[in-house]
Amino acid sequence: MVEFTPRRSAAAAPERSLSLAGSIIKARYRVNAVFSVSRDVVVYTAEELRYGRPIALKVLRDEVAGDAEFVAAVRDQASTLAMSVHIHRGLPRVYECGTMDTGELFIALERTKGATLREVLDVRGALDPSTALRIASQVGEVLETLHHSRIVHGQLGPDSVLVVRDNDGIEHVTLVGVEVTAAYRTTTGLRRRDASPPAYLAPEQVERGETTDATDQYALGMLLRELLTAGRSRETTGAPTATPPLPPEIERIITTALDARPEHRYPDISVMVNDMWAAQTVLAEPAPRPPSANVRANTHRRRRPRRSHVTRRIAAAVATAGIIAVVVWFALSGGIVSRFRAPVTAPAVTAVPVGRDATPLPVHPLPTDKERSMVPASHAVEDASTVEGLAHPAAAPRPAPVVERQERVTAPVVGDRPRPPVESRAPAERPATMDQPGTDARDGSAIIDWLLKNRR
Repeated sequence: MVEFTPRRSAAAAPERSLSLAGSIIKARYRVNAVFSVSRDVVVYTAEELRYGRPIALKVLRDEVAGDAEFVAAVRDQASTLAMSVHIHRGLPRVYECGTMDTGELFIALERTKGATLREVLDVRGALDPSTALRIASQVGEVLETLHHSRIVHGQLGPDSVLVVRDNDGIEHVTLVGVEVTAAYRTTTGLRRRDASPPAYLAPEQVERGETTDATDQYALGMLLRELLTAGRSRETTGAPTATPPLPPEIERIITTALDARPEHRYPDISVMVNDMWAAQTVLAEPAPRPPSANVRANTHRRRRPRRSHVTRRIAAAVATAGIIAVVVWFALSGGIVSRFRAPVTAPAVTAVPVGRDATPLPVHPLPTDKERSMVPASHAVEDASTVEGLAHPAAAPRPAPVVERQERVTAPVVGDRPRPPVESRAPAERPATMDQPGTDARDGSAIIDWLLKNRR
């Protein structure tokens, strides 16, 4: 319910707008009792029969209910609020704007209870900068929502702002009487504006009757200054005390908003709200503390993270060195083994293929003693001369038989199944001994050498 400070007249006026208690409007709203009365509006507590919810019911008083221009301005602004897509908790929701069966205009809206800013300032006095900025910025957000819906308030003042406390104990502001503010820009409304609750009027409103978005900026700047200086400016006892200077952030906001020329104020209300939130953030930051006397203890605490960082670096370096040592050890051990294996490397082997038609070497049996006795002496002498004519192996070694060089075959095949390769080394000259004749066994010289050896 929209609540104003109750201002009941001394004598009841005999008019229709004050005698609606107990009636039912349009078979939908039950009017209970008068809640507050102002110069132009009567506010009733009522109930919506369809949903059973409590509402506030506003009715124009008879003095302005007959003015078509005034009624049309109220109807247009209330309908815009009811159909607006911009919803803010700082604005009471408008459920319906219509006419009763008798032709009077009524507005059904959300019920709101709270104390006006005028009452808050009377009790608390001037507010601290942080609280004043918080309240002013909330009012600025509501004005920003109205401007998005192309609605200019134009009548902002301490009596049109309620401080409402939620169920969880959090306070927020709510603007009341917005649905009738446009009517004060009509001919009848301009005459009745001075008798309404005092508002902060911009110079262009007073001089030229212009009401724009910049007008609300001026009123918000006046409201912020009132929140900061209300208690001190009302001191009546003693000599007037000098007002302490405001923080430079707040002073700059107020100076910009109260500029006499609208074009020199903020580009829009959103920029002003942003500046107030920024100033509130700056004031909320704690002041830097002076350096403590115990500097060494603080420095020691700050160096602890750095020490752990150095420890991690040392551990990483040790691990890297260990890995490098292991790699070097493996490399060196592999080189040593290769050096030991080099001298005992097996010589190259040449495989000589053996043909299937190879004739086996002739084997001469050794003569027995009887056969040797039967050999004539002449033959023995001839044989000896023959043998003496021959070069002795020890004196002149016989040349090794020439073996035709053949291609190296790793795995020769003989017949139907493979046979192991026959190793043949390159012929090398070596001296013949008595036990190992250097002659070839094929020409029988081995037998002659054996016979001569026995005779000697």
